[in-house]
Amino acid sequence: MEELDNRKILVTRMDDDFSDYSREAEKLSVLLAERRDRFSWTSYHDLLKQRTAEVVAYERYRKIKDELFTLINPPTVPDGFKIER
Repeated sequence: MEELDNRKILVTRMDDDFSDYSREAEKLSVLLAERRDRFSWTSYHDLLKQRTAEVVAYERYRKIKDELFTLINPPTVPDGFKIER
């Protein structure tokens, strides 16, 4: 039962982190689609800052997802089960 509770908690955290990642990716897409002044350091800085925010959000999501999958064990073959070829 405790394992199931842990998985539920991780799934909730993964869902939250995916939502954060999605928002950050959308913000980055908007910035990339906008016309920007090629000579503006502020625009360039905003773009780099948002790229970093998107990467950080994705890494949080991926870390939780990887942690969740470590709790999922592959099926086991029952004793006496014979695989015929």
